Amino acid sequence: MLSCRSREVALSLVNDLKNFSTGKMHDELKWIDVQVHAVKILNATEKVVFLTPEELMSDANMVDEARKSGYRVVTIPESLKEKIRGLRDVSGKAIRDLGQFYKEYEESFEFKFVDPSQLTPSEKEVFDMTDMISSLIGGKPEIVKGAKISETMIKELGSFVEAEGLWDPKTKTIIIRRSQLQSIEKYAGTLLHEVAHAISGAKDVTRDFEDELTKLLGIIVSKALRK
Repeated sequence: MLSCRSREVALSLVNDLKNFSTGKMHDELKWIDVQVHAVKILNATEKVVFLTPEELMSDANMVDEARKSGYRVVTIPESLKEKIRGLRDVSGKAIRDLGQFYKEYEESFEFKFVDPSQLTPSEKEVFDMTDMISSLIGGKPEIVKGAKISETMIKELGSFVEAEGLWDPKTKTIIIRRSQLQSIEKYAGTLLHEVAHAISGAKDVTRDFEDELTKLLGIIVSKALRK
């Protein structure tokens, strides 16, 4: 069964795997190696993403995005999720679990950058304060080449809601959503948040990031009190 790739057997395995959530799988598909084989076939023959019941609940926005993009969401047990992580299907493509789906989304996303000359007068007034904001923490960090404004912003893993800002380590650039230029408070907060990511090299909700953000806040308050 594991060596078979015929259409008939493949469809049987695939259709049985889809019955996981109803508990109506045949006994053969309860074997983990057979489940993995079914996933490899299904991933190669259909546009699917494999999620556990917990992921269906905790990552509802991402699930909606997958369905809107034409993916079939296939529910799999947690034990199978661990087995297929990092594997490739029978055609050599990466198996699309939650992490792979986000990776493909991230790679296909395109920012819609806005040239400073296209900003409204009020937006440009805020954007032009970038250097002044940076001066509050001792100037722009050497690792940061600059800041860019984008109409579109990539959605964050987990919440799958558009981010307000992003530190791109590849280009050494901070990217901020245009809506943040509505006020100096929004823009400055987002800019410094991403500066903390750039300096610490850490992600949100990590000790290293929190420490760096706390340090920046201390520097700003210290300078403000000296005036």
